[in-house]
Amino acid sequence: MLLLLLTYALPAVLFFYLLKNYLALSSVPGPFIARFTNIYRALLVYNGSAHEVHLNLHKQYGNLVRLGPECVSVTGSADYVSQIYGIGKGLVKSDFYSCFQNIVNGRRAASLVAMTDETQHAKSKRLIAHAYSLSTLVEYEELVDRTTDVFLKTLEERFATGVKELDLGRYLQFFAFDIIGELTFSRRLGFIEQGIDINNIIEAIGANFNYFSVLGQIPWLDEAFLGKNPLYVKYFRKSVSSPILLFAQRLLKERLRDLDEAGVDEKQNKLDRPDFLSRFLKIRKAEAGEETLTDAQILSNLFMNINAGSDTIASTLRAVFYHLLKNPGSLSQLQNELDSAVAEGRIFSPSPTWNESQQNLPYLCAVIKEGLRMNPALSLPLERVVPREGLSLQHADGTRTFLPQGTIVGINPWVLHRSAHVFGHDAESWNPTRWLSAKEKETKHMEHSMLSFGAGKRSCLGKNIALLELHKIVPALLLKFRIELADPSREWKVSNAWVLNQTGLNVRLALR
Repeated sequence: MLLLLLTYALPAVLFFYLLKNYLALSSVPGPFIARFTNIYRALLVYNGSAHEVHLNLHKQYGNLVRLGPECVSVTGSADYVSQIYGIGKGLVKSDFYSCFQNIVNGRRAASLVAMTDETQHAKSKRLIAHAYSLSTLVEYEELVDRTTDVFLKTLEERFATGVKELDLGRYLQFFAFDIIGELTFSRRLGFIEQGIDINNIIEAIGANFNYFSVLGQIPWLDEAFLGKNPLYVKYFRKSVSSPILLFAQRLLKERLRDLDEAGVDEKQNKLDRPDFLSRFLKIRKAEAGEETLTDAQILSNLFMNINAGSDTIASTLRAVFYHLLKNPGSLSQLQNELDSAVAEGRIFSPSPTWNESQQNLPYLCAVIKEGLRMNPALSLPLERVVPREGLSLQHADGTRTFLPQGTIVGINPWVLHRSAHVFGHDAESWNPTRWLSAKEKETKHMEHSMLSFGAGKRSCLGKNIALLELHKIVPALLLKFRIELADPSREWKVSNAWVLNQTGLNVRLALR
């Protein structure tokens, strides 16, 4: 009887399950296999080329593409950004982000990026937002300059012969890690000086993105069977397993011990350091009746800084230099702007201040914007879940597409940033001058369409810090060195595990 049941009932259940999936979003076009299973989109991510495939799918099917039974990718118009990510729209982050949540001492300790609970996110963000604000930016410049000086000196000593080949992409990643260590702990992690992956932290973060970006396409696997399974968490998982968390935990304990051993005046001096950890500890020590941070929350925020503020900056920096070196005219124009500004005393070597770059270096600012456009560091759809009332997406021609409750909808920044409708006929080409148009309305439209730092209330908290780093290290390198590709005919390789990772940016340096 049981055998009979298995023989006939299970195939029937599977048939009706697949039929339900097929019919769920029948009005949205896409690959045939994507109508039945999320395995299709998981395989795209596993292969590391999802951004390119998504772009081609949209060219084939249009602005809306079905990537899974209940998953829709959207592109083509900036109007979709406000409809999906706008404040008050009611769309929340999908369980893709839950996969990236850490487990600390048997409990979830989600960073701001990975939080799916909007109430929890709003409360947590309110406590630390000031540390990332534009008004606080100037206080971090000294820390950025300190690491930049070490970076320039190290490259000069090891590679500035014009002969020895430098894996610039690798060293830009070392810089990104050391700068986030300086900003977070007032301590470089040592990547630049040693020229190696300290404690395999870079490798660990890369493996983390590789694993969870794929798992995020079928997140119930993580919840039911893998990392978040309650039995696994209780009996087998370490209290803190991530090397990044372990590193942050060690430095947090060191700072807490220093504070406990310090006198009253010395303790205040330690809390007045211009780094993120000191700012978090001030909130931890808030007066009675005020909201405070727990040690677990501080640890999550430290993890967020290192994890989100290293690979993404490295990815963007690699893209900026790759496209500059592949487009000599653009590089020459930027070089001339920098040299003229130095000669006229409008900026000062080795690295202009934030205010100098914003007031006196318009082409540099355009180059940074174009780098962020061509290479949005996060290049999978920024997933949101359609609320109970559904979502009626309005298109440019006035028609609408209704997406029911529970549909996962998102825009892949890589795809939107290549929309000719938004960025012009040359949207797939490097052209910083698009940002220098006298047509202010068109420029603003492009700026509002950029998703390099997300959009809406869940946009990246570290945007200002990232822009500070980018606007300082790019001119610093170009003022110090003459840089050329070791093999101008060689193309780099780009692999997408949510964060874009590029290899093959090999150069030769010479002092100017």
